[in-house]
Amino acid sequence: MNDLSNNIQVKIYKDVNGYSFPLVVSDGCLPCCLYLNAYLNGNHNSPLSKAKSKQSLSFYTRKKYAYECKFLYCFFMVQGIDLVERVASGIFLSIEEIDSYIRTCKFYADTENDNENSAVVNLTDKRIRDAIHATSNSQPEVSAHTFRQRLIRLKAYIEFLYVGRHYDKAETKLQISTDNKFNKFNLYISAAISSSRNDNTITKDAFESTIPSDKFFKLLDVIQESSPDNPFKSSKLRNQIITQILIDTGVRVGAVLKLKVSDLVDDWDNPRFLLTRTPNDPTDTRRLPAANKTKALSVSVSSNLMKLIKLYIETIRQSTPNTHEHDFIFISEKGKTIGQPMSYNAIHKVVKIFGDSVGINLHPHLLRHKWNELFEDNAREKGFSPDKIEDLRKYAMGWVEDSKMASVYNEFQLAVTVAEISSKNQSQSVPALRGRQ
Repeated sequence: MNDLSNNIQVKIYKDVNGYSFPLVVSDGCLPCCLYLNAYLNGNHNSPLSKAKSKQSLSFYTRKKYAYECKFLYCFFMVQGIDLVERVASGIFLSIEEIDSYIRTCKFYADTENDNENSAVVNLTDKRIRDAIHATSNSQPEVSAHTFRQRLIRLKAYIEFLYVGRHYDKAETKLQISTDNKFNKFNLYISAAISSSRNDNTITKDAFESTIPSDKFFKLLDVIQESSPDNPFKSSKLRNQIITQILIDTGVRVGAVLKLKVSDLVDDWDNPRFLLTRTPNDPTDTRRLPAANKTKALSVSVSSNLMKLIKLYIETIRQSTPNTHEHDFIFISEKGKTIGQPMSYNAIHKVVKIFGDSVGINLHPHLLRHKWNELFEDNAREKGFSPDKIEDLRKYAMGWVEDSKMASVYNEFQLAVTVAEISSKNQSQSVPALRGRQ
């Protein structure tokens, strides 16, 4: 194992076929643990798994796992625990050690960021040590989802090490002893994972709109290229189009990054673009390739927005160097990456700057939530039934038929509807204070 002074971070590499993959490295280049990275990029099915997935994990799933693996690696190395040696020796982890990990999972907020400099964690980092000894009164808690995923990652990694070192590979007497210790660990961590479902202390006010109306109308103004309040000095047309697409269609950032000139359908009556699913696109040379998580579908846009997109392609994009090397619409317009496809970081930065200019903490997914609020309002005005609205929403969002995401995106409207019904019931049941009129 490496020295405890090493810096640990997640880095993204490309193999000889151009496929991106994550590694947890120390000092900027060396894999911090061969076993950890073998688990991260290997086959996650094991003889102990009941459900066998035939599909390999997507790059972005493995990237998420990488940050969870970085977290558990840093924690146990700070504690002086080598998980590989512990499992190889058949000792595994004590209840006290598991409890310490569980407590730290709740209180240490790691940074998953495409900016590699911000993703570095020093194993002597005071934040880690503080989290290890944190109490519920001393530090804010992470979300229940983050907490649960960290527990799941430890369980899965220990299982990976156990299968590789012990499963059907020892004498019967020794194997029984090792299996018993593994099963005790497995039962204890599984119980913690199960209980974490109801362990979220973060309460969201369902009545609070994703973006307040006054801020939203101001945002619609400042994103315009011609607005005197537009915060950008350059790339104004590109930034307006990108933000307008996010607002008007509700698509994810990955879909915008993935958009190619050949995906545009400039139909006079129904202008639109094709939202494709092409994992491991050989033409995408970005360190973090664009990805579309939803189903492939056709996305309608307004005639005015299509005109702006074509104007951008025929003027700015066409006159920028290096754009002949790819078909992606939105490009970097200056610097070392001029003419290359935009990155996730670049679009997030554009949206954040627009948000700062109107006084809100804005990121692209908030615009997806806002689109759902507006969609609900417009659909109700047209008289569509709730079932029809849900079907339309699933299609527009690219969700599968049994998706439960509609309820997640529509908490605001649900809360308002319940309040209206409750208020009406209360007005009918509460007697008039001044007697009969």
